[in-house]
Amino acid sequence: MDRSELVSEWAGALARVIYIARSADEVEHELKAALDDVLHTLTTAPFDAEPVSAVAKRLVGLGLTSSECVERSITVLGTGMPQLPELAGIDDAADKLVHVFSAMARGFSDGMRKKLYDEQEGLTRALIQARENAERALSDSEARFEEIFTSSSVGMAISALDGTLIRTNRALADILGHRRGKLPANRVEDLFHAEDADYLKMRYQVLLEEDALPFRERRRLLRQDGDDAVVFLSASVLRDPDGTPRYYVTSAEDVSDKQLLEGQLQFQATHDALTGLANRPRFLGRLEEALRGKRSHEDVTVFHLDLDGFRAINNGLGREAGDRLLHAVAARLRDVFDGEKATVARFDGDEFAVLVENTATTPSVEMLAARINDDLAEPVYLGERGIAATASIAVMHRPPPDTLPVNVLRATDITLQRLKSSGRRQWGLVDLEANERDRARFSLASSMPGAWENGEIDLEYQPLVSSETRELVAVQALLRWDHEEQGPLDHEQCLDALSETGLALPIGRWILERGCAQLRTWSDRHDSGVPKLYVELSSDLAADPDLIATVRDVLADTGVEPDRLRLGMPVRALCQHDGMAEDNLEVLQDVGVAVVLYEFGNTRGDLACLEDLPVVAVKMSSGVVSRVRRQGEDSLFTRSIRQLVPLVRENGTQLIVGDVHTGPQLDWWRDIGADLVQGEHTGAAGTPGETERRFDR
Repeated sequence: MDRSELVSEWAGALARVIYIARSADEVEHELKAALDDVLHTLTTAPFDAEPVSAVAKRLVGLGLTSSECVERSITVLGTGMPQLPELAGIDDAADKLVHVFSAMARGFSDGMRKKLYDEQEGLTRALIQARENAERALSDSEARFEEIFTSSSVGMAISALDGTLIRTNRALADILGHRRGKLPANRVEDLFHAEDADYLKMRYQVLLEEDALPFRERRRLLRQDGDDAVVFLSASVLRDPDGTPRYYVTSAEDVSDKQLLEGQLQFQATHDALTGLANRPRFLGRLEEALRGKRSHEDVTVFHLDLDGFRAINNGLGREAGDRLLHAVAARLRDVFDGEKATVARFDGDEFAVLVENTATTPSVEMLAARINDDLAEPVYLGERGIAATASIAVMHRPPPDTLPVNVLRATDITLQRLKSSGRRQWGLVDLEANERDRARFSLASSMPGAWENGEIDLEYQPLVSSETRELVAVQALLRWDHEEQGPLDHEQCLDALSETGLALPIGRWILERGCAQLRTWSDRHDSGVPKLYVELSSDLAADPDLIATVRDVLADTGVEPDRLRLGMPVRALCQHDGMAEDNLEVLQDVGVAVVLYEFGNTRGDLACLEDLPVVAVKMSSGVVSRVRRQGEDSLFTRSIRQLVPLVRENGTQLIVGDVHTGPQLDWWRDIGADLVQGEHTGAAGTPGETERRFDR
C-alpha cells in the first residue's frame, strides 16, 4: 500500500459517515497533507507525537466533527500505516503509532470542543446583544434568542443569582436523560454531582465579581438513571448595561461519547483487537513494571509461545478457522493462569506471551509448560471438524532485575527459533550462552548485505587433487569475508550467516559468475594445466526455476566451456519427490555441465538417490568424514562406510572426500576407493593468485 491508496481509503471511509461540503479532490488533498504531517512526525528524531494534535484540529476545521469520523480515521490509519514503505525499518514503529493515535484522538477532541466552545461564545454574545438591543428591537431579539436557545445542541440553563432555574432547553434535558424534555430540578446546583457541588457553588459566586471571567471545566452532572453525565460545563453572568449582574447562563457540552471513544482508543492501543488480550506494547510495559517499577516483583517468569503449524490451518481451512483457533488459544491460556497474577498477551499472528508474578503456590515452570500444551491439544470444533494446536514455548525464569524488557523478549525469541528447529511441542529455558552465540550469528547475518555490497566478501579457491597422484584436478570456489572486527571468515562461517538472510540466491549466482570469470582469466594465461571449476549450489539455487538460464548466460558471457564446470547439488534438494532440482539436473546434463551429489552418506536413501540420478560424482558429507576420523577403524559406522564406498564405485560414480587434514586420513580414504580429496593436507584455500601458482607444479 502507498500513500495515495491509503488517502483514498481514508476519504471513502469518511464519506460513509459524514457529508463534507467540499469536492472529493479538496478532501483528498487535505487528507494527504494530514497524512504527510503524521508520517513526518513518525520519522523525525527525536520523536514527539504532539504535532499530530494540530493535524487533527485542522481536520476538525475541514468538517470531521463526529465521533464516527474519529473512529473511522483511527481504524483506517491503524490498519494501513504499518504497511507503508516509509515506516519500514523505523525503530519501535508500533509503539510510536500508539502515541500518534493518542495525540490524534486528543487533537480531534480538543478541536471539536473548541468548535462547540466558539458556538457557545457566539450564543452568549447573542444573548448579551439581544439584551442590549431589547429597547430598540425587542421582538426581533427575543425571536433570535428563542431560536438559538431552543435549537442549540449544547445544553443550556438560565438561573437567578440565588440558583433558581428560570429556563432550560431541550438539549440539557436530553443530556440528563429526561426524555420528556423538562427537568424536574428547581435549582442549578441540583444538577451537579454531589462531589462537585460545593466547588461549583463557589465558582458561581466568584463569577459575580466585577473582573471575573467565565469558567469552563470538565465536570459531572446527574442523569435521571443515576449515572454520571460527563460534560464540559461553562458558566457566565448576564449583566445589565450598567454592569449589574442579573442571571447566570450555564451551558453543558456532553462529552460522554467522546470519553467512551477515548477509552475505546486507549483499549485498542494496548490490546489485541481479535482476542482482547494485551498487545506487545502493553506486555512490555507490564514487564517493565514487574522488573524495575515501584511495585517490582523479584520472582517472575516469562513464557513466550509460538503455535506449531498454524499456517497450515490458515491455508487449509481458511482464516475464519484460524481466528477461531486463536480465540480458543487465548481463552485457554487465561484458564491455565487463572488464579495467578499473570498478564496474557498476543503479539502478532500465532505468537503469544505470558508474564507470571510467582507466588508460593505457583506451579513449577515444567508443570505450567505441560499444562499449556495439554489444554491447547483439546480440539476446537468447526461443525464436525475438530482443530487443535500445540506450541513451542521458550521460558525465561527470574530474569535479572536490570534486564530491559526488549532484551527479555529477544532472548526468548532466539530460544523459540532454536526450539522450533528441533520439532514440535518443544519447551525450554533460555540458555544465555547459546543465545549469545545465536545473537552473534544473527548480527553477522544482518551485516552481510552491506559487506557484500562494499566488497568485503570475495572468493578464494581450494584444490581438489587426485588421491593417487596428488595431481590438481579441480578447484572449489569458496566464500571469504574479511570482517573488520572478527577478521577473516571462511566459507562455512559465511554459509552459516547466509542461511539467516535472503541472499542465498543472489550470492549463489554471484559465486557462479565470478568463479567462471576467474576460470576464463586463468585459461587465457595458460595453454594447459588449468583445473576445472567446482561450485556447490545451495538447496534454494539448485531448485531455482531460473538456474538453467543463469548457467547458460554465465557460460556465454565468460566463454567457459560447459565441461569445464562442475556444479554440486545437495542430497536433500535432489531426493525430494518431483522436485525442481531434479528437473534442473537433467537439463544441466543436456547442456554438458556435470553434477556432483554432495552431503552424501547421511542416510540409506542416499544410495537410491544416486541410483536414480545422472551424477558424475558424490562428495561425502563432512559429518561422515569427521565421524570416521573420531571413531576409528573398528567402529560399526566406519565399517558401514567401507561397505558403502564400493557400491558407489560399482555404479560408475567418482567419490570426492573433503576435510582431509592428515596423511593417514588421506591414505585411508584412498585405500577404500576415494578418487579426489580436498582439505588442509592437500592444499588450503587461497586467493586467485595463490591458486594459479599451483598450476605449473
